[in-house]
Amino acid sequence: MTLGYVEDLTAKYFMKKGYLVNQNVWFQVPKELSGKGVAGWSDIDVFALAPGESLVIQCKSFIGTEKAEIVSQKIIRWFEYATDFLQKDDMYRHWIQGTKMRKILVVDWTVKKAEEILKANDIEILYYDDLLKKLIKLLKKGEKRKGKEDDPTLRMLCAMIDKGIINKKILKGNEKTN
Repeated sequence: MTLGYVEDLTAKYFMKKGYLVNQNVWFQVPKELSGKGVAGWSDIDVFALAPGESLVIQCKSFIGTEKAEIVSQKIIRWFEYATDFLQKDDMYRHWIQGTKMRKILVVDWTVKKAEEILKANDIEILYYDDLLKKLIKLLKKGEKRKGKEDDPTLRMLCAMIDKGIINKKILKGNEKTN
């Protein structure tokens, strides 16, 4: 399945941070929980594990044009469905057992009011551009770049770093674009 750019970068970032990453973990939403009267399907965009920690990550380029309260409630409900699935599934419940579960929304753009509601419900907000900058910093570190990167996107980013196309000035946002 083709990934969105936010999801793709998020998975690569957490892989480089040393997490075991699984993408597009499909789960069924029972009709009692869907609010639609019929069962449906959804997926966890990125599920990441590290010792003592499990991450349930929803990725969005933006969180929509509906009112902040409505969008926030949909996201909160989605995290409830996703964590309920992980806790009940025969395979995943063993993986998350004894870990601190973090709920993370990765977005390219959001609304402050929605952020406040989500944070009040223990949902962390990470921004795409911040993750991109952090990933580039990880790639720049010598100890993280042993040999070539297998992933084409990471290889391209490394080449752009090596050629000076990505530099401190650009990462700080001081570079003007045409």
